Amino acid sequence: MQKTVVPARVQGQLLDAPRAPGSIYSLNLITLVLRMVIEGAVSMRAASRISGLICEFTGGHQLDGLSHTTVQNYLLRAGLDQIEYSVETCSDRVWIMDHMIASGSLKCFVVLGISARSFASLDRPLQHGDVDVLALIPTEVSNGAVVNAQLSALAGRRGVPLAILSDCGSDLKKGVEIFQQAHPETISLFDIVHLVCRLIWKRIGKEDRFGEYRQACCRCANKLRQSPLAHLKPPRPKTKARYMNLDPEIRWGQRALWLLDRVQRGDLSARQEQRLDKQIVQEQLGWLADYREELEVWAELCAIGQASCAVVRRCGYSEQTCEALQVSLGPGRTPEAQGLIADVVKVVAQQCDRSAIYPRRLPGSSEVIESLIGKGKRFLGTSQNNNSLTGQILSIATSTIELSATTLRESLKRCRIKHVKAWVKENIIPGIHVARAEDLPDPAPGAKLAQTG
Repeated sequence: MQKTVVPARVQGQLLDAPRAPGSIYSLNLITLVLRMVIEGAVSMRAASRISGLICEFTGGHQLDGLSHTTVQNYLLRAGLDQIEYSVETCSDRVWIMDHMIASGSLKCFVVLGISARSFASLDRPLQHGDVDVLALIPTEVSNGAVVNAQLSALAGRRGVPLAILSDCGSDLKKGVEIFQQAHPETISLFDIVHLVCRLIWKRIGKEDRFGEYRQACCRCANKLRQSPLAHLKPPRPKTKARYMNLDPEIRWGQRALWLLDRVQRGDLSARQEQRLDKQIVQEQLGWLADYREELEVWAELCAIGQASCAVVRRCGYSEQTCEALQVSLGPGRTPEAQGLIADVVKVVAQQCDRSAIYPRRLPGSSEVIESLIGKGKRFLGTSQNNNSLTGQILSIATSTIELSATTLRESLKRCRIKHVKAWVKENIIPGIHVARAEDLPDPAPGAKLAQTG
């Protein structure tokens, strides 16, 4: 007869810890499950199953775990509390802003905040836990006037910012300029990644030679896609923000050219020799030899851009940034590289001059908001039906909270599910998944399609 093994009780007493306000679940268990979703990239349904297994392992029943709907509700309540109640007014706060774009007409204006004093104390790039989510504003229209109205309303709630950092898109740039007319003390800063990528695009993206290279890559990809050399296929060019996605295409060209050289020399392993026929590789990749010099120049420009971003990401905009930039970049090997270095140092110096009125360094990279928006899109889902904005965007705010039983208890006390429902009703319009279900249902049994003629 098989002996029944009783699971050992886990230390920490997850089930016996204090309960969440208005809930049968312990705060420790809820905190653990939310961190699985936020930090572990676990889906809410998977987190629900895991919570059931935890309950079973600690002596309870698997059905005692949180349902995926309950997990979602706790995520949204904590996020809404962060936006509405948790952030205090601060006189030296820097705002970092951008738009989150999804399917459909609705987009979300996202504003993060961090105290300049807090940023100056960091010796690393910004992380999610360093910032507060000040605003998540769904909108169907965005222009200078709309952005200014949103910034002005936020300033009335949180105080006028010391500085605003953005990618300087046309609507954001115009909105900040209008906002500065009423608040000239606010500094407008340009994100270093977008700034440098635009400088590189001016040198590479508009070259006829680079356009020919891209076309050749597309032809090569089409030939290799269904061949034994499909693993050598070049990356697909990005259709959005093309100037920020040059590096993968250029890096592929260098790697493929290096492979071509090794194939021609016979410098391959036994397994590679079986996989890579010399004649076929020459036929498919031989055209890259015509771009050898250009690829070296383009790769150096991309390396300069990456090094520039690394310096500003760490140092921000300050009196020491330009000096650190020149030391990191060096003189440059080619005339094109030397010209780019001079331009980068010049534009960074302009940003540092704007920041000079404040004694400490200010943030220069908005990558933290790009990362949070990416996490928000994961929460929304990537399927065609579920990639429009929903109330799930409140999870972006939850991602910046240092979750613990204490902070979660206070958040759940202040913010109830009725507050979340009211916020969603006021801010979110029905998404494309709702419209699709209403407009494209299955025909009724026996229904005949209308005929036109």
